[in-house]
Amino acid sequence: MLISYRYELNVVGGAIVIGFGLFTLGLLRPSWLQRELRPDAAFAGGRPGGAYLLGMAFAFSWSPCIGPILGSILTVGAASATVGKGVALLAIYSLGLGDPFVIAAAFTDRLLAKLKSIGRVGRGLLVVAGSVMIFMGGAMLTGQLSAFSHWLLNTFPLLATIG
Repeated sequence: MLISYRYELNVVGGAIVIGFGLFTLGLLRPSWLQRELRPDAAFAGGRPGGAYLLGMAFAFSWSPCIGPILGSILTVGAASATVGKGVALLAIYSLGLGDPFVIAAAFTDRLLAKLKSIGRVGRGLLVVAGSVMIFMGGAMLTGQLSAFSHWLLNTFPLLATIG
C-alpha cells in the first residue's frame, strides 16, 4: 500500500526533513517544539531506583536534542526501498549516539578538561547537520534521493558494504 503512495510520502517526508533541518539550524522555532517538562522532585541517589530515575530524566531532557535527527533518519528509513536499509540506518545512528557516551565514561577526567573547547565547535556541527538535513529533504522532495544515493555509492564504494 505504501508503494502506491511513494511520491506523496517522499514529498511529505522531504518537507519534514527540511523542517527538522531548519529547526536544527535555529531558523524555525515553533513554540510546541520548545516546551519542556521538568519535575521538581528530589530523588535519593546512589541506589538503583535513583539511577533509573536519573536515566529517565536524562533521556527525556535529551529528546528535543536528538528528536529532529532521529525523526529525519526514521523518515529516510521509512522511505527506503528495503527494511534492511532502514534497519542499517537506525543501527548506525544508534552506534553513533551511544559511542560518545561510552568514550566519555572511559575518559571522564580528560573530557572535563577539554569540555570548553569542544563546546565552541558545537554550533558549527549544528550548522553542518542542519544543512545536510535540508539537502537530503530537498533531494527527497525533488525525487533525486536515489540519484544522490547512486552517486554516493559510485564515489565512495566502501559505503556499499554497509547494511
